[in-house]
Amino acid sequence: MKLNQICILGLILLSAIFVAFASEEGGIIFTKEDAKQTKYLDPSTADVNISFEDAKNKLISENQKVINESVHGELIDDENFGIIWRVSSKTTNGKSIFAGIDASNGEQLFVYDGSKNVQGRDSISKDDALKIAEEYIESRVSADKINEIEPEYVNYIEPPADDLPGNYHVSYARIIRGIPSLSDGILLDVNAETGEVSSYDKSWSMSEEEIALIDTEPSITDEKAVEILKEYMSNKPSIGEEKANSVKVISSNLVWKEDEEDKIHLAWWIRFMDSSFARDDTYPASVWIDAHSGEMLLFDYSRD
Repeated sequence: MKLNQICILGLILLSAIFVAFASEEGGIIFTKEDAKQTKYLDPSTADVNISFEDAKNKLISENQKVINESVHGELIDDENFGIIWRVSSKTTNGKSIFAGIDASNGEQLFVYDGSKNVQGRDSISKDDALKIAEEYIESRVSADKINEIEPEYVNYIEPPADDLPGNYHVSYARIIRGIPSLSDGILLDVNAETGEVSSYDKSWSMSEEEIALIDTEPSITDEKAVEILKEYMSNKPSIGEEKANSVKVISSNLVWKEDEEDKIHLAWWIRFMDSSFARDDTYPASVWIDAHSGEMLLFDYSRD
């Protein structure tokens, strides 16, 4: 999952790390690496359906605390979201809001709303958070897309300080031909005190046309994929045969995964542990293996 993704001016791109917006509790930090994935467009010549005023009004309509005079934004061609208006603003309670508006149809693709951060005690349950997330998505996503997502998890995130509320991180996966996508889906944060959605991120970029050409019936079983994993580990001097033979599979699932060249693969996603992991380790290693060719797509094995 990923979630992944997401106001830089002129020559600053070449020389500095900067803050797009920030509040007392923190903000979103953009670096020079982010700039490489972004192309800035001239609104006076770009062929878009949504104007800056449209994007501004969208931001204001979503949050009544926005200070109209403080709204500003840029038209960009983003690697993950396509051509969007990236807009931000201050709010009447001194916080900040940052959002991405699709320049073709006005859809809000992501929002990070610092104005939702208030002091107090948590009162929202996990079930409440899931229901709030579902209602929020239904108000912003078309019915056909709602039918293509499934909830993945709801995780409670501890607050950064005792006098701040926690958050529920809610994740939905996009399902294509019955198989979840690792890159596409919807992520939300729900304030555990107020029940308000403080961030929303919708990714929907995987090509259904490309996936339509891939057989959804794997050519190799997950057991065979585990054998490929063990052989790979045995041949790595830093791991070795002893650890490879102690592999314990936590889960194995078919997923759609893009490689470094954005080619889509049907892959076995195997989460595992071996003898080098603590018995109560909650962060197992992961490997993604092409379910047709057996190619190792990604091996995520971080050990202290």
